[in-house]
Amino acid sequence: MKTIICLSLVAVWSLQAAPANNAELTGNTESNIVATSLNPAMPDLIVRGNEFEFAGNKTVNVYVSNNGDAPSKRCILELTVRKIGGVSAGRKTTAKIPVIQPGQFVKIPMNATSILPNAVNLKDTTFKVIADSTNLNAESNETNNEKWHNLN
Repeated sequence: MKTIICLSLVAVWSLQAAPANNAELTGNTESNIVATSLNPAMPDLIVRGNEFEFAGNKTVNVYVSNNGDAPSKRCILELTVRKIGGVSAGRKTTAKIPVIQPGQFVKIPMNATSILPNAVNLKDTTFKVIADSTNLNAESNETNNEKWHNLN
């Protein structure tokens, strides 16, 4: 009889001492991961959209969003014209990206007047834009900051 009571007490004690599985208690799965010291909250800046929104011959509106789970730091958006009329180029201009909260986006006009010849429209060039071009933000995904126009 003493053996059964001792085993029962050991079983109850081990159940109370075992940490609860958060997924069992809350219904969370791996797709609902909460930031921890092993998985800290981080921003994730991306250039949004499937097409660029041109606002004149030499200006494009670039939409940058934060798909991460932490605010971004202020950083730089870079536009580099790579080809003009099929000829390689490397002309750059930049704009400031403000702090972006998780799930939010900003519209940033990029004016390329200073880097393009008068007779050339920006939409007729090959260019890329890079969010956080100077890597000021440690991001959850560093591979999705770049977007190209007319890349052939």
